[in-house]
Amino acid sequence: MTKDPIPLMTPGEELPQVILDTKARHTITWKSAILLYDNTFDRDMISRCVIALSRNFPDDSNEVQPLSVSIYRIRETTLDWNRRKFIRNLLKSLPTKFIGTNFLILVTTDLMQTIMEIARDLKMVDTFSQWFYIVSDTNYLHNNITSITSLIDEGNNIAFIYNFTRFDDDCVFGVKCHCNEVLRAFVLGLSKAIREEMAIYGQISDEEWEIIRPSKRERRDNILNSMIENLKKTSKCSNCTMWKVETADVWGTRYKSTVFSGQTALERKNVQDSVFDFKLIHTGMWRPFEGLTMVDALFPHISHGFRGRIFHIVTYHNPPWQYIQANGTEITGTPHGVVIDILNEMSKKLNFTYVLHMTSTSSDLNVTDEMTNMTTTKGIRLLTSDIPTEVVNLLNDNRIIFGAVASTVNERYKKLINFSIPISIQPYSFIVAKPKEISRIYLFTAPYTHGTWLCLAAMIAILPPILCVVNRLSPFYEFHNKCTKKGLFKFSNCFWYIYGALLQQGGLYLPQADSGRLIIGTWWLIVIVLVTTYCGNLVAFLTFPRVDINVKTVGQLVSQNSLSWGMRSGTYLEEYIRDSQDLPKYTRLYKGGKFYLDEDENIIDDVRKGHHAYIDWRSNLQYIMRREYLATGTCDFALSTDEFMDEQIAIVLPYNSPYLELFNQELTRLHQMGLIQRWIKEYLPRKDRCTKQSSIIEVLNHIVTTDDMQGSFLVLILGFLAGFFFFFIECICKWWQRRKNRDIIQPFVE
Repeated sequence: MTKDPIPLMTPGEELPQVILDTKARHTITWKSAILLYDNTFDRDMISRCVIALSRNFPDDSNEVQPLSVSIYRIRETTLDWNRRKFIRNLLKSLPTKFIGTNFLILVTTDLMQTIMEIARDLKMVDTFSQWFYIVSDTNYLHNNITSITSLIDEGNNIAFIYNFTRFDDDCVFGVKCHCNEVLRAFVLGLSKAIREEMAIYGQISDEEWEIIRPSKRERRDNILNSMIENLKKTSKCSNCTMWKVETADVWGTRYKSTVFSGQTALERKNVQDSVFDFKLIHTGMWRPFEGLTMVDALFPHISHGFRGRIFHIVTYHNPPWQYIQANGTEITGTPHGVVIDILNEMSKKLNFTYVLHMTSTSSDLNVTDEMTNMTTTKGIRLLTSDIPTEVVNLLNDNRIIFGAVASTVNERYKKLINFSIPISIQPYSFIVAKPKEISRIYLFTAPYTHGTWLCLAAMIAILPPILCVVNRLSPFYEFHNKCTKKGLFKFSNCFWYIYGALLQQGGLYLPQADSGRLIIGTWWLIVIVLVTTYCGNLVAFLTFPRVDINVKTVGQLVSQNSLSWGMRSGTYLEEYIRDSQDLPKYTRLYKGGKFYLDEDENIIDDVRKGHHAYIDWRSNLQYIMRREYLATGTCDFALSTDEFMDEQIAIVLPYNSPYLELFNQELTRLHQMGLIQRWIKEYLPRKDRCTKQSSIIEVLNHIVTTDDMQGSFLVLILGFLAGFFFFFIECICKWWQRRKNRDIIQPFVE
């Protein structure tokens, strides 16, 4: 489209201008295009079309960017089979990964049908590719292209612009016709401008007129606008030349009016066939004078998604993915959950609305308000690995566009239905009884190992004799004439001195010889190290209590003999570990495990008593721990640190759904924005005091209790008992000595 409003063209030569207007009006916003044309267009016409696409020119509103055009010519052949073979090879060889998937096809009607058939067979027509067919061999009388509607499938983006020109006696064109109309329009426009200026000039002074008079540019624009308005009303030149734009509106047509009950299979099939019998919609028109006038987007689904269509979607109660309150099959409450939130977001982005239907499940759930509470899971069975038969049938029959169902990506279902990219990865873990804290009665012995205590006792036993012998044999005392019958010359005094020094207490006696002083000084250095180390470690053991050994990994679980383990039957985990022959731990996990229909109170009680380990999704185990905490007020379970297997959870779609990549693209966007992760966190159990690892004990503001000091009291009691024992021994010895002395005759001494 140029700024010149006067179209001077010969009928049949307007195709480059049509393409130029299509790009200039932003009807196509491509950055690259693949141009295919046949032999009905000569070299000059194709070059003008390419220039129209690749030309860079300013628009009234913004800059219109040129396209990168890849040009391919469809070779003329005499045999239809050879032509089909050439087109198939050409389309297969296109490097669409690098040059894009936007196609501009300049062909005849017959060749257009052939290209559409081959492109559909090669699966090159999908929700992301755009096919724009320009058909020039039609006219006002012969323009029926509706026969190609059978070649258009669900999810395609196909548009047509075809020649709608009339050829009769009323059609006039040529330079003379345009000159007459333009000259007449110029005279009328100039006359109108003069009258308007004279009306203003007659009301003001000459000085004022010099100030407000229009400039030459403004006067030119006013005259041109008047000419354009006049030509729009009265122009007859080239008005017979016309191109019509039609688009296939097919997104969601198959699913928009599906009925679920009250019909036989044949009636449902007839409904499906009638629904999919779509028609091309009128989206615009091109005339030489007006240019391209669009009443809708050229590719409405690229711009407006599903265009507000209403879809019927099935779901069922399956926390935390779908929370559904229902009376039978009638939904009574407001559905919510991770999948429902995803559905709401996708409906806004892809421009569709939905009607949610409740389907029955094999578990016969009676949904209550208690079950929809996020803090409990009693009675809830996560049905991700077992899709209800009704949902599978609806998807297999293409009666719903997708199911609002979170399902495990399972190979046995892939022959019937399809799965989106995972909306979540659920790891498997297990819970065991919370490890009990080890008795603290012997806490005072914890800083040292048994070997260290034995070495310390050996030093206390060995040093007193050594110190006594050194003092007695040292010539120092004899040389200085010192007393050698008291102090450290007695073994008992040496023992109590060594023991007192260990307790950082002094003694009544000290060695005077250098040999004895070196022994005592060395012992003091050892005592400083021993006492400092003992005090520091004792504080640490008071702050961080020791717990029993906890089973944290699958390897530890299958290698011990004190615990049994179990899991739900029919899950993806059971299938995986049953078929895993390469990993011995999974083989032992399967052969030694127990399988249940669902967890119950007996299983949880066995876990609480420390006899059993229960394996399930980590999120499901968190629900169980949260439920039991609310019921008992105590944290009785420990969650393993090992996440030994991941289960992919996805949304289900019909087999070979044309919208699989479209929905995957939206799910990827939701993942990148962090919305899915946020929704999953919202429906997980709230954090409480049991959320922390059970092996970690609270250390802030730790208060020393009698449990911590009971070992010290025990030592005190043992010390008193030992003291009283030796007290009785001393009394007995004294009594025995008196009795012995009484039997001996003592001399009388005055």
